[in-house]
Amino acid sequence: MDQDKSNDEVTNEMDEKRFLRMFSKELAEALRAKDEEEAEERERLRTKSGNTRSSGRDDETKQWERIRSTYVELCHDEPVVSGGDGDCRHLAKTLIPKQHSSNKTPGKGKDKNANKLALCSRLVDGVVQATSRAGAKATTSSSTSSNTTQNNQKNAADTEQESMFGPSNITTSEGYAEIAFAMFVEGPYRCIQQADNLQTTSSFLGTFQPPDTSHVQHEKLDAEEKSRLVDEATAKIVSGIEKMSMEGKDTETKKNAANGQDDASSSSSEFSLPNTAQDAQQRIDDDNDPMKEVFAEESDADDYEYGSYTSPSDGQTIFGQKTSSDEYDDMHDLSFNPLQLSEPNATNCTWEGARKSIHYLLSSISYGKLALGSLSSRAWSEGGMSETLADLCFMLLLETTNNKDQGDTAKPNSLLHHGQDGSEDIDALWDRPLFLLRDRALDKNHGHDALPSYLQLLTAFLSHSEDVMSVLTPPLGTSTSENILPPATSVGLSSFATFCSSKEMISASSGRMCGTSMWSVCPREEMKKAILSSLDSLARIVECVRPRESIFAKKPANPVGNESTSANNPWIRTAVCIIPIIEYLTNLQARFDFQPLFEGGGNRSATLSESDAKAISDSGLFREMLSMYINARNVNETSASTKPNAEDVVRMQLLRTIFTLSAQSPEVLGRYAVRVPAFAKEVHSSSFMENNLVDGILWTSIGSSLLENKSDAPKPRLKLRANSKLATKAPIEAKSLAERHISGFGTMCETSKTALEDLKQFVKIAEGQVLSDEEKRKYDACKDALGNIKRYANCLSNCPSATKMWLESLKNKEEATPKAKANIAELKSTLASMTSFSDEEIKISHQGHKKDDDDLDAEGSEDDLASPEDEVGEKIQTLKQIRKDYGTIVASVRSSVKVISLALESRRGSGLSLDGPMSCDVSSKTD
Repeated sequence: MDQDKSNDEVTNEMDEKRFLRMFSKELAEALRAKDEEEAEERERLRTKSGNTRSSGRDDETKQWERIRSTYVELCHDEPVVSGGDGDCRHLAKTLIPKQHSSNKTPGKGKDKNANKLALCSRLVDGVVQATSRAGAKATTSSSTSSNTTQNNQKNAADTEQESMFGPSNITTSEGYAEIAFAMFVEGPYRCIQQADNLQTTSSFLGTFQPPDTSHVQHEKLDAEEKSRLVDEATAKIVSGIEKMSMEGKDTETKKNAANGQDDASSSSSEFSLPNTAQDAQQRIDDDNDPMKEVFAEESDADDYEYGSYTSPSDGQTIFGQKTSSDEYDDMHDLSFNPLQLSEPNATNCTWEGARKSIHYLLSSISYGKLALGSLSSRAWSEGGMSETLADLCFMLLLETTNNKDQGDTAKPNSLLHHGQDGSEDIDALWDRPLFLLRDRALDKNHGHDALPSYLQLLTAFLSHSEDVMSVLTPPLGTSTSENILPPATSVGLSSFATFCSSKEMISASSGRMCGTSMWSVCPREEMKKAILSSLDSLARIVECVRPRESIFAKKPANPVGNESTSANNPWIRTAVCIIPIIEYLTNLQARFDFQPLFEGGGNRSATLSESDAKAISDSGLFREMLSMYINARNVNETSASTKPNAEDVVRMQLLRTIFTLSAQSPEVLGRYAVRVPAFAKEVHSSSFMENNLVDGILWTSIGSSLLENKSDAPKPRLKLRANSKLATKAPIEAKSLAERHISGFGTMCETSKTALEDLKQFVKIAEGQVLSDEEKRKYDACKDALGNIKRYANCLSNCPSATKMWLESLKNKEEATPKAKANIAELKSTLASMTSFSDEEIKISHQGHKKDDDDLDAEGSEDDLASPEDEVGEKIQTLKQIRKDYGTIVASVRSSVKVISLALESRRGSGLSLDGPMSCDVSSKTD
């Protein structure tokens, strides 16, 4: 056994040595083969490097020729680029100005042709025509989308052309749009980045000159000047017409005399030879005829020489010979030489001329005019167009803010320097890139790919802390109404509010992804993220503009009853913008009778979540909204006018928005609101219930649900001394919140029942006579009273948490629930007894079989019926309208009563759902 073991060990050692030798051999061979391959590769690359350099130079030359060809093709009328979108993209990159260093002479670089192309008037006009044609084709194709594929294939086969470089692709709208963006947006943006560098701007503008609009009269002229100009123009037109008529008579006389001589000469010799001297003179006159140029231009645009673009001194250089640096094809006219058209002229080499040209380019940008809707999401993203527009708008708006605070801070040698009349101030065009970016963000066809960039820009406007904090602490003795927000903050706030109410952001499709590309987004998710990230900024803005009570603050200087002045208060404008932003989070428009914001009602995730409520509370926005409402009340108390003004309307809308937040988050925001003494004292008072019935019922129900003990425990009572000033200042509420709530609910049902009966009586009165002015006022009062129950039912159906708190408040009083059911039962019985009116009961003459003389009788009867003098026709039309309103109102009240009845009978798992929005839109039935 020992001998066998020793033999096995020897065998294993031999096998291991053999394996090591074989492995070492194979490894050495592999390393040697690798070294040989690397040596061969280095040799191959060394021999190929020379050929690569020469081929690279050839490719650069060919590419340069294609760019120049594209430039020339765009300089013609109705241009068509035969090189495809690639050539347009290369030309766009070539036109964009680059950074010029101060110690480097322009034109001395690695590539003698690099950055030599610039704008010219022909090129700008040609691109505008191309984009306009592309936009028109896009509009036509959208209306006839069924045959789009076949038409595109047929047009591609028919319009394929042969350029000087051989067959190429046809340029689409995207190629023209990229050139337009580079010329009108990217180029001016790069020039504004280097606003103090005139060389960069002039090298970009080239020979471009904006159209002369000096002869166009603007709106700045006064009435007398306009009248004088109109009279002068009229006199010139009249004198011109008279002169033309006199010349026409003289010409006709001479022509008749000449015809007589011609007739005499032609009768003697019909085939006589022409006079040589007369023919020579006629040829000279024809050469001087200016109409020949017009016909030459219409016949062939390439053969016509536009003399307005070249000076007489340069005519021989341009048309007579070629320059050594520009070896251009003989098949093209040298008047379209790109390098010569790109040379900066004397006007663009001055600050005034450069400002005028850049101002014209920026003022011409438009999403539809430049056909930017044809740009794909990939081209838009790779070109960084959203970032360019956002940065350009931010720079111009900040310059406007600085100029407003400190005056014109720009140097005279700068593009941003203000002119004398202010007509060519470039920073005043900040809205052009903003609106262009907004239109792209609203474009559903591209999946709202620019929405994140647009919302990021608005968030940056809101969070511009330096401007906002500069007005948070006004000097002592100044009025708080003077705290006007900076332009950047005002623009961001108003744009955000408008965007939250736009149709594209609240449609049913906004709740899902609007495309399959990687740049597509879900609009509602992006909007919600942007709003939540801006809560801190919104809180600071509200804190800045809300009215304050201070011993240092002056009394408001606004005269009583001056609505135009009060409507311009900063807190009113801010509240009008804050409310739509909050409504986007809650999906409930409390200011519009508690209607859902999103089309289709949205889903459960569209309402305010617990995390959202916590973010609103932590940011301080909810606290500032309460302070704004309370302090605005103190301002309104100084007014003796009983007529509702802008302050009262906005304040009530703000209160209902606060209720929506409190109802959707009762534990976080609701408890905070009802525990603010000044706020709770107002909304829980009897006087507030009398003036605002529905709002009083809602606030007492939420207060009873959150504050009062559900067991009938004794309520604390505040005992005051007889000589207490507080006792004479405001009455003490002796009833509990639950009692006040059920009392208000009974009042609403009773007034609705009375209004229904009165409404029926007014319809019967209208059958016999026309309603008087007093009866019309009472009729309108009935409709307003019935609108209360509609608004209350909408709140219960579209805000389930409000329904839950209402039912909980009813439990705090034993007889509350039976009493509420009794009120609803009485209202149902009143609705059951309502008379149904029909238009058939109104006797209106109807036409029978048509006769020969019926047309005249019909026309006469219609005229008599529509005539205001005909009392019978007016009565019939008024009665029909009253009956129509009556039927609509009764149906709305009946639907509202059904909603309230379901809520009273509901418990968890049956009746009206209390956990989420209703599956059907009940509010639509109560419109």
